[in-house]
Amino acid sequence: MTQRSDQANANIEIQNGNQDAYFLILEGKPIGEPVAQYGPFVMNTQEEIQQAMKDYGRTQFGGWPWSEREVVHHREKGRFALHTSGKEENK
Repeated sequence: MTQRSDQANANIEIQNGNQDAYFLILEGKPIGEPVAQYGPFVMNTQEEIQQAMKDYGRTQFGGWPWSEREVVHHREKGRFALHTSGKEENK
């Protein structure tokens, strides 16, 4: 369930039945600045969005560590996380 409120003291209700769950609640103060968004890019102006897209196209924000462009894992692998320490966590 996603609920948006413009009031910091708004009540929210989360229903999950009898299943275990994890959730994240985010709250923030208005930044008082314009916001421009395109896909995953969020900046203050369309010009900054265009520059961010150029930067991404040039460097992939620091480089892509794999030899192929599209890294795909086998469906049989299931859900997993590979930590920077090298530890692999499987669900």
